[in-house]
Formats: sequence, C-alpha cells, structure tokens
Amino acid sequence: MVWRRRRGFFDEFFEEMERMLEDMLGRERDFFGLGYVPGKGRRYGDVREEFREYREALTDVWESDDEVVVTMELPGVKKEDIKINVTPRTLEVKAEQKEESKEETEGGVRIERAYKGFYKIVDLPTEVKTDEVKATYNNGVLEVRLPKAHKEKKKEIKVE
Repeated sequence: MVWRRRRGFFDEFFEEMERMLEDMLGRERDFFGLGYVPGKGRRYGDVREEFREYREALTDVWESDDEVVVTMELPGVKKEDIKINVTPRTLEVKAEQKEESKEETEGGVRIERAYKGFYKIVDLPTEVKTDEVKATYNNGVLEVRLPKAHKEKKKEIKVE
C-alpha cells in the first residue's frame, strides 16, 4: 500500500503566501529600476544615468495626415532652458532650470537652491522630416510639430 500525503489547507496557504511574496519582490525590483517595465518594453537601466533624477513631462501625441504633433507640459521652465533633439523616429526633450536665492542677514547668510528638470523620449508613430520640425512654447506647454516623411508610393510599370 502506498501512502500519499494529502495536501492540506496550510500547505496551500503557505504556497500562496510564498507566490505573493515573490510577486511583491518582483514588482519592487521593477519599481526601483532593476527589471522590466510593463507596457514600455524597456528597462529603467536603459535611461541614461544622468537623466534619472529628472521628472517625466506629461505628454500627448497625435497625428494627422501630414504631421505628428507632440505637446508636453513643462511648468516653470523658461524657453531658453529647453533642448530638443529629433531623429526620424524619436523626439527627445530635456528641460532644466536652476534657481538660487541668497539672503544676507545679521546672523548669517541664507542660500536656497531650487532645481526643476524634465526629460522625455517619445517614440514617434511614423518617420518625420527632421529638418522641418517647428516648436513653440507658451504658458508652460511645449508644442512640437513634426511633418511626416512621406515615402515614395509604388509605381506600377506595364510590361511591353
């Protein structure tokens, strides 16, 4: 006769607790940049080290027949502090602003520093003409208009 141990309530309970703990540790690794980022297909480690302290700008992307339009919210940033790089398939926006105030009193000197930084890479839905890109900045909203690079259409040739 073969004795088989029947799985009890506590066996299933502890297996489920162990599975939940592994899941939580996996999510923690993802959050702190040690693993896969769901929905983005990238790892946090792929972002350049120098830009990890930047905030991600709120972004909208839409396209029409002729162009791709990207808007980003960059509150409190001056127009001069925005740097834009464009490739045929990506848009990279970096905005940083450093402020320093100094107040001298009888008891000493008080110095305050504030730092605002935004960084975002946008994967464009289609190829664009990089030499015809136009950007405007008004009231904390950056709008970048990227004309589409229309590929040559197929031409049918008759055989004679």
